[in-house]
Amino acid sequence: MNKNIEIIEDGTITNVPQFFAQAIHSGVRKSRKDDLSIIYTPLDTIASAVFTTNKFCAAPVIVCKEQLAKTRNIKAIIINTGIANACTGEQGIKNAKDIILAASKYLKLGYENITVASTGLIGKQLPVGKITHGIKEMANNLDPEGGHKAAKSILTIDKNPKEIAIRIKTGEDKDIIIGSIGKGSIMIAPNMATTLCFIASNVNIAPKILDELLKVNVEYSFNSITVDGCQSTNDMIFIQSNGESGIEIDSRDSKYYQIFKEGLIFVLEEMAKKVVLDGEGASKFIEIEISNTRSREEAKKIGLKIANSLLFKASIFGETINWGRIASAIGSVDVEFDVNKVDLYMNGFLIFHNGTEVSENMEPALPTMQNKNIKVKVDMNCGTISSNIWTTDLTHDFVKASSHYRS
Repeated sequence: MNKNIEIIEDGTITNVPQFFAQAIHSGVRKSRKDDLSIIYTPLDTIASAVFTTNKFCAAPVIVCKEQLAKTRNIKAIIINTGIANACTGEQGIKNAKDIILAASKYLKLGYENITVASTGLIGKQLPVGKITHGIKEMANNLDPEGGHKAAKSILTIDKNPKEIAIRIKTGEDKDIIIGSIGKGSIMIAPNMATTLCFIASNVNIAPKILDELLKVNVEYSFNSITVDGCQSTNDMIFIQSNGESGIEIDSRDSKYYQIFKEGLIFVLEEMAKKVVLDGEGASKFIEIEISNTRSREEAKKIGLKIANSLLFKASIFGETINWGRIASAIGSVDVEFDVNKVDLYMNGFLIFHNGTEVSENMEPALPTMQNKNIKVKVDMNCGTISSNIWTTDLTHDFVKASSHYRS
């Protein structure tokens, strides 16, 4: 990490100046847990987002796209937990818009400056009255330290909140701050990476530049994780930048473009890893590095094939070195390579070389399979490009949780 980038201790989205948040129990969920939150800034913003590509995308995704098409100046996001507002037809879209209309009244903002996000059960209509009452309650109590509360309120079956904030030292009067909160632990697969993630920053950045940075770097962060290979209906990565610092980034040649890019990449990768680490029932965090391919697309394709192999994931849970399952997954990918040039490493030990097992390394490598963090490296030896994929093992607890959870 760049020496000018530092992680803010116990950081969250409201570490970014002039961002406020609040959460409340509105009654969307039967439990008494908070289920409704607001992320808000009074300043004008440049906003950008990346969404699920699932054809059954939820009403909030549809409405959010519509809002961004009108303006990039999104000052508030209303997030509900408990009901996804997905597969709810025209009524679901109307409900999302009615929530925005109520929020515009209580937050005293233009309708076009607000958007919505939802997570939870698919197929149920939102209790709009309860939500609008909750927005009214929160509107006069927005908190400059409310990020932690909002981070907890957006969780569904997640075990832990997912938050981070970083400071980028500029040497000027103001530093660049990037903060984030997110959720996700099941239905985790690329395009999108089945999660909600909200990011804030205090730079004044051109929309085209922000779009490019978010789209490209989501591809190699949130779109490079998988837990179960299943894609959700509600996913979005949403960023608001309110310009509070006065630092302008209007092109790739801007003074702070590169350092902001590095900071955003760091936040995206860390948030994506937090989702994997919280994978339902997971006992292992697995990093799969695919190196020396002809393109990042090839590397990613190979890495995801391994990561989504149930046999591979089960062997990692069993703390065994079943490299045949890795080789089998690689061989099933539509990519040209020489099988006799592929090298496989497990936790730094070379276990497959010149088309056969490196037997003398199997015994010393085996104890490392008890580690919480597992590193698989595949050297394809057919190019110069690398890519990383992050995933989890397949456990009894995952099967149990997934079988009882109603999506």
